Amino acid sequence: MPIILVNNIKDQSDKTKAFEIRSLVFCEEQKVSKEIEFDGLDQFCNHYLAKINELPIGTARVREQKKGTFKIERMAVLKRYRKKGVGKAIIKKILKHYLNSNNKNKLILNSQIEAKDFYKKFGFVEVGKEFVEANIIHQKMIYESKMVPAHGLEPRT
Repeated sequence: MPIILVNNIKDQSDKTKAFEIRSLVFCEEQKVSKEIEFDGLDQFCNHYLAKINELPIGTARVREQKKGTFKIERMAVLKRYRKKGVGKAIIKKILKHYLNSNNKNKLILNSQIEAKDFYKKFGFVEVGKEFVEANIIHQKMIYESKMVPAHGLEPRT
């Protein structure tokens, strides 16, 4: 597999590509309405785009909910690139960006049930009960830095 590059989106062109990925994955594949997917919060988020050879293949956004608490949202990888390290590359980039040396930042997310074990490998743990959002079962998860080695940059096996 070629090298996967993940960058914080800086221009509108890359943001448009990220939105196209989200539309394909969430709206077309998973039948989430565009109103739910594009919720008006994108302007308050840091967006990430994963590429292979300049081809956009995955994305995520991170939103500060309150001081020091950041929520990973809208993680999406194009179908043909799943289970090939793209999600891992995106999460590693986000963890590296948001975890400072003393791990004061808190990271949370709402995982689709099928992805729960993926996030557990990076040190996220389940909080509360499962719930339904956009007709998909989710689980709230929180990052526990003590669960993973070296600032959470490598998943546990």
